[in-house]
Amino acid sequence: MSESSSRVIIDHQSQSIKRLYDRYAGMLLGYIFEVVKDRKLAEDYLVKIFSALSLQYENSGEEGFNNWCQLLKFAKTKLQQFYAVNGDEQIYHRKGLDLVAAVNPRLDRLNESQRRVFCEIYHHGKTISALSIALNTTEDLTRKTLKEAFLIMKSNG
Repeated sequence: MSESSSRVIIDHQSQSIKRLYDRYAGMLLGYIFEVVKDRKLAEDYLVKIFSALSLQYENSGEEGFNNWCQLLKFAKTKLQQFYAVNGDEQIYHRKGLDLVAAVNPRLDRLNESQRRVFCEIYHHGKTISALSIALNTTEDLTRKTLKEAFLIMKSNG
């Protein structure tokens, strides 16, 4: 590929990302802020998400995203990866990254173990056996905790 044609591809990709940013950055920042509840952290994550998107464009050479739904799905994946990197739930809360509180206020009724089991299984897609190993508990105890969480969330109280 000649230098001029590679330059056209790079320019096209950067224009696509710029268009996405111009069109959706405000909405995405609002979404991220609702998730993390911290303006500075939300802005940092917005930059990281668009940087990762730019790298993905550059490395794959694909056309990429062109609408809000695709961008939001990508952002949610990246936010979950940021959570996975933080790992420890205490670090997660200390940095203001409460990924689920904005989605479901009923979670406030759960204790810490119930909330963690529910969120890991329901929101992050972990299996009961994998979560039991991670929490160093039995599968029966993890199932019981999940059932308790569902009962509390279903109740009107």
